[in-house]
Amino acid sequence: MIKFVEGRSVNPGEKVEIYFNIQKGGFSIVSRDKSNPNKGRVCAHVSNAQIENATFHINDKKFAAIGEKGKKHVYAIVKGTLVGFDNIGQAGMAPGYCNPQAQKEFINFDTKEIVTKAKIVNFYDRYFSYQA
Repeated sequence: MIKFVEGRSVNPGEKVEIYFNIQKGGFSIVSRDKSNPNKGRVCAHVSNAQIENATFHINDKKFAAIGEKGKKHVYAIVKGTLVGFDNIGQAGMAPGYCNPQAQKEFINFDTKEIVTKAKIVNFYDRYFSYQA
């Protein structure tokens, strides 16, 4: 499912940020591409997406506010180049998650190692899978 914000778009090949949107129950995509007139704004809400050349980022100040005030903040984002919105298979990829109640970092589901970058990242459900 792809739902573009009215009057906005984001296309494969653009630099983006993706984060899990608790209110909408899927992922929000923010354009970071200079060619997009909506750079810095949420352009779409999706249930599945794939990016490449990804880096994983944590905002420590927003994470601290979650624990102190119990408020929900977007503190964890993944930056990369948008490949597409399809439900891409997970075969051969490592599963991962990010849960502020357990720890603040992005974590490999099997090894519990911190994930900081990846060649390819698939987003689906509330999770991601990646190729280092």
